[in-house]
Amino acid sequence: VTQVSVLLIGIGALRELNLLWLGVTTLYAQSLALITAIGLCVSRAWLGRLSSRGAWLGSWVVAIGVALAFSYSAGIVGTVLGAGPGRENFVSFVTQSVLAVALVSLALFRYLFIRAQWRAQLLAQSEARVQALQARIRPHFLFNSLNTIASLIPDDPVNAERATEDLADLFRGSMRRADSLISLIEELDLARRYLQMEQRRLGDRLVIDWQVDELPSGASILPLTLQPLLENAVAHGIQPRIDGGEIRVYGRGENDNIVITICNPLGPDGQSKQGHGMALVNIRERLELAFGPAASLITHQDEEQFFAVLSLPYVENTDH
Repeated sequence: VTQVSVLLIGIGALRELNLLWLGVTTLYAQSLALITAIGLCVSRAWLGRLSSRGAWLGSWVVAIGVALAFSYSAGIVGTVLGAGPGRENFVSFVTQSVLAVALVSLALFRYLFIRAQWRAQLLAQSEARVQALQARIRPHFLFNSLNTIASLIPDDPVNAERATEDLADLFRGSMRRADSLISLIEELDLARRYLQMEQRRLGDRLVIDWQVDELPSGASILPLTLQPLLENAVAHGIQPRIDGGEIRVYGRGENDNIVITICNPLGPDGQSKQGHGMALVNIRERLELAFGPAASLITHQDEEQFFAVLSLPYVENTDH
């Protein structure tokens, strides 16, 4: 912004290019940009009460008004001190300053407006996908869970009661907003409850290895991040195999990030169909919205195993 302002302000008034003039012009342009930014910050409370389009238009008007007042004052002070544009160039100086701010701020606000609309649309699409994901957690999973609970009631009512509580907690957790952050401990607890439900159904065919003691307990994570990955692991890596298999979940803190890896065996045909599911696409979009490029979900496989590696920045959980 400053460089563009320097060019726009300096083109009309520049008669002899030298380092002194360039330095003065740069200093003035930086001061103009700073004062305009301060004016927008001061007006933030008023702009926040306007509609979306009104706020963008109001921001542009504020930027032009601040630029007009500052350039007019700077021109008068400079003329009095003998270092300004002079009487003959005063109007041209003010006009160029206001025009520079008007054009640069118009382009900037237009970019920010389009970007905000894009993010809002992406968030709405992501929220819709999460709602679809929540609705799918899942008819057949609910059916299998209820059958498991029904089979436990005659012989093991205590375990049936625990299974019912696990199922209730899972559905309660699935009702959270897609863009909110929850405690990592809470998400891990929901993931454990999900696998406990599947373990009651699959029995000895499902072996689980948790290695998450190195994860920071105060971290935050998006809800419904681990459960869909584990559901994929069960559906594609355990259920198709007659002898079942082992799901390994291991996590660690790495610099300012947390890394969680979920590993499961490949299906009986040796190929995995996990890498392009709707759940994975949804998780990646939500990570992008919440953390930007700092977070990622990478999937890969070797001859026997499929890996989903979740990496996200450490964010302190403030929900006590």
